[in-house]
Amino acid sequence: MAPPVASAKASLSYPLYAADFDPHNYGFLLVGGGGGEGRSGVGNKITLLNTSRKTQISEVVDIDLSRDEDSVTTLAVARSSETSATALAGINSSSAEQQAGRNEHLRAFRLSYPSKTRNATEDQENEIGEAPGYTGETKALGKASLFTPSSAAKKDTYQRVLRLSRARKDSPLRIGAVATGLAPDGEIVVFDATSSRPSEDDVRGRIRLGKKEEAGDVDITEGKDGEYLIAYCTDYEIYLYNLQSTTKESTTEPRFVYGTPHPDAFANTKARPIFRSLRFLTPNLVLLLQNLPSRTGAELLLLELNPPTSIGSIILRQRLHKGIKSASGLTTAVLAPSDSTTQKSSQHVIAVAGADISITIFTLDLPSTAPNFHTHVFLPTVHPLQITGLTLSTFHPPSNASTAPAQYIKLASISMGSTVVVHTLPLSPYPTPTSKSAAKKPPCYVLSVPGRASEAAQLGFSVLVSIVMVALGAFLLQAWTEIRGGTPEYLGAKGWLSERVHGWVARPYMFEIVDLPVITTNLPKVENVRERAREMNDVARDRADLVREAVEAAVRKGRLGVEDVRSVIPQVPSMEEVREKMPDMEDARKVVPDMQDVKEAMPDMPSIKDKLPGMDDIKSAMPDIPSASDITDKIPNIENVKDAIPGMEDVKGAMPDIPSASKITEQIPGMENLKHHLPSRLHHLLSQHPPSSQKSIIVRDAGTSISATTGEDLVKSEHDAKRWEELEEKEKEGWRKRLVELGEWAVEEGEAVLERVFFQGAVVGAGG
Repeated sequence: MAPPVASAKASLSYPLYAADFDPHNYGFLLVGGGGGEGRSGVGNKITLLNTSRKTQISEVVDIDLSRDEDSVTTLAVARSSETSATALAGINSSSAEQQAGRNEHLRAFRLSYPSKTRNATEDQENEIGEAPGYTGETKALGKASLFTPSSAAKKDTYQRVLRLSRARKDSPLRIGAVATGLAPDGEIVVFDATSSRPSEDDVRGRIRLGKKEEAGDVDITEGKDGEYLIAYCTDYEIYLYNLQSTTKESTTEPRFVYGTPHPDAFANTKARPIFRSLRFLTPNLVLLLQNLPSRTGAELLLLELNPPTSIGSIILRQRLHKGIKSASGLTTAVLAPSDSTTQKSSQHVIAVAGADISITIFTLDLPSTAPNFHTHVFLPTVHPLQITGLTLSTFHPPSNASTAPAQYIKLASISMGSTVVVHTLPLSPYPTPTSKSAAKKPPCYVLSVPGRASEAAQLGFSVLVSIVMVALGAFLLQAWTEIRGGTPEYLGAKGWLSERVHGWVARPYMFEIVDLPVITTNLPKVENVRERAREMNDVARDRADLVREAVEAAVRKGRLGVEDVRSVIPQVPSMEEVREKMPDMEDARKVVPDMQDVKEAMPDMPSIKDKLPGMDDIKSAMPDIPSASDITDKIPNIENVKDAIPGMEDVKGAMPDIPSASKITEQIPGMENLKHHLPSRLHHLLSQHPPSSQKSIIVRDAGTSISATTGEDLVKSEHDAKRWEELEEKEKEGWRKRLVELGEWAVEEGEAVLERVFFQGAVVGAGG
């Protein structure tokens, strides 16, 4: 994870549109802007800021510009020394001069630096919060018009882009380029920026753009054999322009190297991504910043320039943070000396400003067989309003990394809200000077160590390691407590050790034996309740036997009637008698003592607290002290006392054989059951007189019952008696129903048993 980034912030009196560091001293930052022409209250200025401190920005000197002219749109430090700096700025002339065909848009200024002794004194004063007292000299060196005059009626052309080649310590030669904005015909002018007063004589080349076409950004790098490469982008295309340092004015034409592909014919939208900015990383690698259509995001592209006969190809893409809908600025810096010929690899620092006023810092190591963007840090909400400019300081590594002080690179950003923020990014030598590899290869400085994972990857790895460590600790703790016998076995850890090792480790948890008092009470014994229940059970069982014997005696006599059953029913105990014999709830409550009786039965019970060990005893007895849960298990509480007292459930459990009143009445056969289970009168006669007997059986319907008689000559005297087969079907149906109602015959027995019987008279209620 990247360390916290130190930052300093300052607020000026005017909106800012351009900024640039002194290429040889990152302690000085030049910013410019203003309210423009004719705007009261807000002037146009260029301010030199002291940014040598990590957490403080101080104003060194201001250049007050005319309020009749436009504000500063572009700014660059062309030359510098220990005492002064020469700056180039894009400032349009007044509207009147522009309409007259004169627009001196390129201005040159000189600013004197404070002396080192005065600067040190001011730093001491700044420690106590006082403003610096230096008012250095500033001078306007000159102004020039490099663009081709416009023939349009309304002249709104301004200097949109100003870019200089990288400054070198061994050579003062620098090439500059300016590009138009809002011009009828776009133009890029390449000029010699070595002179402190650029003029039309310093122009080295012109690039004519198409109708209503503008250059979104321009960048310059030095190639081989004194050749300079100028790359520029329009909305959808990238071009490359070559310029020889020995040529007074180049006549070569720019070469198309890459274009944004058109969307598929079946795509939902025909809009294409737009190039916002570009920067050279190496002579054959160009970094592109592209905004996606409909403000759906932004991405970085790495374009590799192929030989002149073919166009370039994209070899790497990096989508910006999902919260960035579009990007507004791009700046880069290489962490290698510009005149180095021995250092083969270097790290590039890339900063991107988002429309959400955030800044994302990436690193890219080149050359590499598999280059990749590494996110160093994401800085959200850097300014209160939209970011208008972004610049990185030029890094000049020390000659001896082992003895050099800490090295830094600074990132400055400005906004329309008149704020300046400078972030100080610490650098580290790689490999370290004390390592063995440093003896073979001189160390270079890097912002992020090559090969180190990004901030998000490091955070994810840290979270994963934390989860694994917590899980491992919980696993070992569970295994240890299982071996010691402190928790139930889930892992089976006891079986992992040999018996010998298990004996050393698995010490059982021992607890100090506490002398507890014995509780004695005068409670009734459970045996007395059970004895009473057995006696009641025996009485109920004897009476039930009397009922059964009475019923069987009545059946044997052949007299089955209501009176016979009623004669034995009084011997069965009634519900009132059963209830009188059964103990009610009040009796049970009298037997079971309440809590007051228990408390009165224990008047001399000593306090348990007196027997329990205190904290000092527990600490002295460790590690064999028993746990609190085991101590409380040995101390009887009120609930245990209640369990020793027989309750209603115990009383009921002691009387399992006592039949309830409902069960006693169920054992007495009802009238319907007696009728169906006792033999009928007709069946009795049929069983006593088999078919071989000469006696006849005559059945009559007496209304409430069936009477059956037998005799040898009985049929002769009864002339109206008929056999079963002699009866008409209607009469048979009546007798069937009547016999079934009175329980004398069942349909399942069949009509064969009725063929031996004579039926006399009509069936009552049968109609015959």
